[in-house]
Amino acid sequence: MNSRIALALVAMLAPAALNAQTNEDLQKQIEQLKVQLKAVEEKAAAAQEVDARLVKVETKVAGDNIQWGGDLRTRYESNTWTFKPYQQFMGFAQSAGAPAGSLPPGYPYPFMALTQAVPGQEWSNSTQWSTRLRLKMGITINEHAKIMGRLAMYKVHGGGDVPVFNGSPNTVANSFTSAKVPGTDVLHVERASLVYDFPVGILSIGRQNTSDGPPLEVREGGERQATPQALAVNAQVDGVGFKFQLDKIGMPEGTLLGLCYGVGYESGFGGGGNVKANAAPVGFNFTNVNWTAQGPNAAAAAMQVNPIGPLKDTTVLGAMFDLPLLFQVGQSVHSANFYLGFNRMGNMTDIPYGSTNNFPVPAMPGMGGMPSTQYVTATNNLGDIDQWTATWKHKIGDTFTYFASYGSIKSNPNGKTSQYGAYWTFPANAGGLQQLAGFGGLLGDAKKSQTASAYYVGVRWDPTEKFGIGLEFNHGSPRWWTYSPATGEATEKLGTRGDVLEGYIHWQFAKNTALRLGYLDYKYSHAFSGWHISPGPANPAQSWEDAYDLSKNPLLQYGFPAAIKSTYISIEVKF
Repeated sequence: MNSRIALALVAMLAPAALNAQTNEDLQKQIEQLKVQLKAVEEKAAAAQEVDARLVKVETKVAGDNIQWGGDLRTRYESNTWTFKPYQQFMGFAQSAGAPAGSLPPGYPYPFMALTQAVPGQEWSNSTQWSTRLRLKMGITINEHAKIMGRLAMYKVHGGGDVPVFNGSPNTVANSFTSAKVPGTDVLHVERASLVYDFPVGILSIGRQNTSDGPPLEVREGGERQATPQALAVNAQVDGVGFKFQLDKIGMPEGTLLGLCYGVGYESGFGGGGNVKANAAPVGFNFTNVNWTAQGPNAAAAAMQVNPIGPLKDTTVLGAMFDLPLLFQVGQSVHSANFYLGFNRMGNMTDIPYGSTNNFPVPAMPGMGGMPSTQYVTATNNLGDIDQWTATWKHKIGDTFTYFASYGSIKSNPNGKTSQYGAYWTFPANAGGLQQLAGFGGLLGDAKKSQTASAYYVGVRWDPTEKFGIGLEFNHGSPRWWTYSPATGEATEKLGTRGDVLEGYIHWQFAKNTALRLGYLDYKYSHAFSGWHISPGPANPAQSWEDAYDLSKNPLLQYGFPAAIKSTYISIEVKF
């Protein structure tokens, strides 16, 4: 920069120098040039210093404009899983050549199901450590707009990045569950939205606040963290929402009526809409499995690859109503909240696009398990599910809080089922390729609408400001399903078909630092907890509820636990 300035000054003064009559005049002009050049250099240095100061100030202001917070949880658990006896489905074989007496007289089918009796089992893991880090951030754009986000890392110590598939849908790794289920040490985006405050309401666009909603804050000992009720949705959902502020028309302060729209599965990636042709391995064809002296030759089965798509996007259309109440009874101040919600899950697929370890598409024909990470994708849109939830939370003074939450669902199937399953090729005049077993349709019935319900209740007593004791119980009917992959545990709690009892002690022994000791007791009644899909009964004369009752030796493709007992202790730090 200094050299360019010097050249410019020399160029301006050159004519005068050339016209100088004496060497003395030339020397005077050179001295003047030096003085002018030094002044220019001093001005340039001062300008650079001012610019550096401005950059430093602007950087500090931008950093100060981001408000950071979060929490860190380190947890120790001891778990015991109990499996009752069941019949594991292994595939099909030609009925011709089957052992004498294995088929009833006049058996009409050219195949027979191969099953393996699995005895009751006890699994235990006496030592399991996990760490969960959540970073909250907020950025104020102007007086009306701000950006809100939360990043989360949730990792079992020494655990793999892709959880081993254990029958629960939350062990299919995808973006909806990435921040809620123990997996990798990567920071996942749990929330990221632009929030704009209008005179009549609040607009939110992006990854919505749809995790850890009411009444989970009672257990956590904090404030409400999300819009939807936990019994309805507790996952990452991308979309747009608007909340009308009804207190502006005379209702209690904080009353809201909200509408939201989100995408649960984008068909253009991993399955259907924007591609001309797509295919995926969905199971095995057992047509050529014959009986030999050693039994059925399972290795003769062939991998079944089916065309996938076109698929439609799975969408979520929701409505919510929040009514806060504040009143006094005697000397006690009461605060209460009533939440009412509805969600229409439209064009639901069997599973989302994701990855998993040991998904039940066999590694060898007739044998369960895929030993390495496998990518899975949706295969069909199966219909819609309507979901209603209502929650009442009541806090009496500063010491006692109770809540009651209820949920109900109804399926609207379209007749289609998941393509994952086992296949057989019949003669062309008998129907050709047929799917004989698989993951089924919505709530276990691809043709008829089915209903299910659940409730979730709890109390918390805080005798002091630093110490709390809580007890919770939730129950789900045999076909209950909720869009809730996890509530902070490796195994989903609110999606249980059966009963879950949890007790805990929460002690804040230092500023922003607490110790939590708890016990979880799961008692499952039916298979497929957490799934919105399941097959129908193998015997048409049997009801679905009897066919998949875990106490009745059901026919399953893989085992589901009948009971889980978990004792945990954790250190929780908020900052």
